[in-house]
Amino acid sequence: MWKIVVIVILGFFSAGCSVIRNTSNRNLEISKEFLSENILESVKNQNITNDNFFIQKAEIEIITQNSKERLIGSVKFIQPDKYLISIKGRTGIEGARIYTSGDTILINDRINKKMYSVSSLFLKRKYGLSTNFLPLFFGDVILEKNSERNKASCSGDKLNFDCAVQGIFLNYEINCKKGKTILVKQHNSVDLKSIDIKYSSFIKSGNLLMPENIELIDSQNNIKLKIKVVKIQQPWNGRIEFIPGRDYEIIELL
Repeated sequence: MWKIVVIVILGFFSAGCSVIRNTSNRNLEISKEFLSENILESVKNQNITNDNFFIQKAEIEIITQNSKERLIGSVKFIQPDKYLISIKGRTGIEGARIYTSGDTILINDRINKKMYSVSSLFLKRKYGLSTNFLPLFFGDVILEKNSERNKASCSGDKLNFDCAVQGIFLNYEINCKKGKTILVKQHNSVDLKSIDIKYSSFIKSGNLLMPENIELIDSQNNIKLKIKVVKIQQPWNGRIEFIPGRDYEIIELL
């Protein structure tokens, strides 16, 4: 279970309330209200993490060299950086609940009755990432400070853009008509561990576009994570509450 939970931390994801169910459309384009003369600013304006949201259901498939597992997940997000992720088996029984806020990462392993307290340093050292990069897994763009002012221009309907954020090098491939990333390649400057994330079949959430299908590929560890967003509510006005498991063994990963 712990191996699955860590993978999900890295790969999981994802006016009035808008609820969508499989309303993908290849012809969807960025709404005029998000358009700017600068394409990078337009893309950033359309980030789903610009507002609170609740992915009520997502279908998850984890593929490794020796196994394939299917799970159900949900994600609650409250600005600026609070996430509550629930992972369930296909029968609906919750196996893990993950809470992140800033440098705090807590995981309830409900099957083995353990609670993991994970340091951001551990996550950075082992996987080359931090929770600051979670928006990538919902199709958002993360840019270095003021890089949206870069005078990047589209070639046809696509834009390729490179930047470095907190020591992580990101190469974006952006669909200019949709104002969304369709591929991001990332690697860190220490050991060059790399992860690719592909986005496809975009859907409308309110006036925002977000990917319905998200595929994370970790070639070095031969891991592939596929996510299909089934139902999302945004904007969302709920709250996040994480209750540690009673009498759980506490394990610190520093």
